[in-house]
Amino acid sequence: MSAPLSIAQRADGTSRSAGRRVTAAALVVLLLLVATGAWLLWDNRRLDVTTHDVVIDPLPPALDGLRIAQVSDLHAADFGDFRKRVVSSVGEAQPDLIALTGDLIDYRTTELASVLDMAEQLQAIAPAYFVLGNHEADSPVLEELLAGLADRGVVVLRDEAVQIEIDGAELTMVGLDDPRVRASGRAEPREPAEVLAELDLPEDSPTVLLAHRPELLEGYLGIGVDLVFSGHAHGGQVRIPWVGGLYAPHQGTFPALSEGVHEREGTSMVISRGLGNSIAGVRVNNPRELVIVELRREGSA
Repeated sequence: MSAPLSIAQRADGTSRSAGRRVTAAALVVLLLLVATGAWLLWDNRRLDVTTHDVVIDPLPPALDGLRIAQVSDLHAADFGDFRKRVVSSVGEAQPDLIALTGDLIDYRTTELASVLDMAEQLQAIAPAYFVLGNHEADSPVLEELLAGLADRGVVVLRDEAVQIEIDGAELTMVGLDDPRVRASGRAEPREPAEVLAELDLPEDSPTVLLAHRPELLEGYLGIGVDLVFSGHAHGGQVRIPWVGGLYAPHQGTFPALSEGVHEREGTSMVISRGLGNSIAGVRVNNPRELVIVELRREGSA
């Protein structure tokens, strides 16, 4: 028979066993942290290209299938070849028009050369239209940005509308300044409905509105707007499966308007999750998004 273990021997064995368990647990935690970090890095650098069919009734036959690419909330994002990927993806989509729906830069951006180069490349693909977001409103280089975009052929719409003729059919493109633009100049922000009413939008042609903020949807309704392109919400920053976005500026927690297509009173709103980040630097389960919209006639989608 073997001699019974002494109390000291049993304690030493228990200590070694506990030490091994602690070491194993630490390794598991380390592996989980590494895996989570790698997933977040991948998740934050991927680019989704999302296509939506939007029915407009009536829509001239010449505009059936018209493709509009939406580039929103870039925030001057520049890591690796990301901007090249965006431009390449826009080119592959072969859009007829490009909508730049605000926050092309961050309020901290001081260098514009690369952003303007990207805008020039997009303009070479298709006519581009730009509206101001809240970050441009607070930018110290705003005037330089506006001049640079205009020099490159990008149409800047500031509470105004333009008529576009495509294959003999007319489309009205409208752009609204973000409310922050007037507020940053110490002026009282205007209601979107008030601005739109003053533009006297035509009733006999489709109207597309570029407006940075989706939470102001009610102000875009009832004035003849068929389609709205918005961003700003960044997809809710953190997206919870089967729940949606966690937080969006000016909407708070669990925002109702953070991505996708929303239809209200004959108007469709398309919300991009955006291509960059601002204050919150990490997205979770929320890839950057380039949106492509195809206009469709009733019954042709």
